[in-house]
Amino acid sequence: MKHWMRKCILLLAFLVLLSAAAAAYEVPTDFTDITLEQAVEEFMQAYGLGTNNFSVSFCNTVTGERYAFNDKNFMVAASTYKLPLNMYYYEQEHAGTMASDVYISRVGGTLEQAHEQSLVYSNNEMSIGMLYNLGEFRDYKELMRKYFTMPEEEIEPIYYRDNYYCTHMMMDALLYLYEYRADFEEMIDYMKQAQPGEYFKAGVTEYEVAHKYGWFEGALNDVGIIYTPQPILLAVYTQYVSMEVLEKAAALFTAYAVWQQPEEEPPATHLELEVQYVPVDTPEEEPAESVFEEVEEVPLPEQEPVPSAFEWWMVAVAVGVFLAGGGSVLLILQKKNKMADKT
Repeated sequence: MKHWMRKCILLLAFLVLLSAAAAAYEVPTDFTDITLEQAVEEFMQAYGLGTNNFSVSFCNTVTGERYAFNDKNFMVAASTYKLPLNMYYYEQEHAGTMASDVYISRVGGTLEQAHEQSLVYSNNEMSIGMLYNLGEFRDYKELMRKYFTMPEEEIEPIYYRDNYYCTHMMMDALLYLYEYRADFEEMIDYMKQAQPGEYFKAGVTEYEVAHKYGWFEGALNDVGIIYTPQPILLAVYTQYVSMEVLEKAAALFTAYAVWQQPEEEPPATHLELEVQYVPVDTPEEEPAESVFEEVEEVPLPEQEPVPSAFEWWMVAVAVGVFLAGGGSVLLILQKKNKMADKT
């Protein structure tokens, strides 16, 4: 009993300290004496983030400045896969190879309806219909390579077998979207309507945000455009963390972009992005079943926000379990954070 009590006390102390660190974190507004790298490091330390649960890619569309951490680590993408998927269909429409009012049997509606449902309400059923309308799962993944600059040797095999992407890929897609934004006006408008007051939009309230969020099996992600005076692109992937991490990450990079802005705004530069499709050799092994078949549609847009990862009830449960002499607090924490994709 004394052994379990000692463990319980140590765990309780750890949770209290970690909770206090996160609660005490404040987004800096003056970066005169701190670099962006140092600011991100402090942010990560406050929330216990590392290569196992956090990835970020950032770009200032005016200055071209970029920052990335763990950006080539493939993680569960959740509904962020719908960003390049919808881009592909919009380009087919602009090329005249597909009409927006065409009825797609796999989708159960027109392409026009699918775009709105996929981007504004993150409708899973229609989005998956759009995906398989392109062919087999690997066919879809090869087509998405159109928007990415990563060479084949850097792409992990799981990319072709399951719903995995990395923030480096998502940043490439955002760069493409922003570069050719005149061709994606409707898509960006839908992204601006999506999930108000949550994800990036909870951390950035003074500027418009166009985003594609995702929530599934512990993954809590968001990617999008934040319309600061110098618009920025941001992609954040996480695993088993609280919604507050996404909010604070968006607030941090927004604050940095605003602080950077000169008193007199220079003419916006035109980002040049050269992206070409890279042929992919088909591996000998057969692709595994996609996780998309198991995704259940979640009614939107009204949903409860994800609770903080450090609520006091967690401490009480941890103490109770250890006093009972069995069970794993880590399992409790994992089960609490494990969630169906908020789409």
